[in-house]
Amino acid sequence: MILTNNPLVCRSRQAVVVSGSQKDVLLYARDLIHRGHRLLTAPLAASGRMHFSPVRSLLISDRPGDVEDRSVFSIENSLQLLETALSKHSVDTVHRKDYEIIDHELLITALNETTNQPINES
Repeated sequence: MILTNNPLVCRSRQAVVVSGSQKDVLLYARDLIHRGHRLLTAPLAASGRMHFSPVRSLLISDRPGDVEDRSVFSIENSLQLLETALSKHSVDTVHRKDYEIIDHELLITALNETTNQPINES
């Protein structure tokens, strides 16, 4: 399942659209993870600069199972890291369109890696 607040990704039939900020997407994911969904992609992008992005898309399992400690730890830690980053710098809305494109491309790469089937969404 795709969780996103990115308008470029929201067009996907598979996307669950989350209103609000990148933090709201992570909070929505956290609630699902505590109900047994698993993280399939890292909650935060590897680049520290992406912490200031207004958009975020991530993959979690479609169906809940047993609560997975690694997913719980990862989402909770990511929320703390994001809070720390945002306490020092504000969200970069000036470059929003660029962040939307980067987030979309990162999602396509993640989908290709997790499904082992090339996906070309435009």
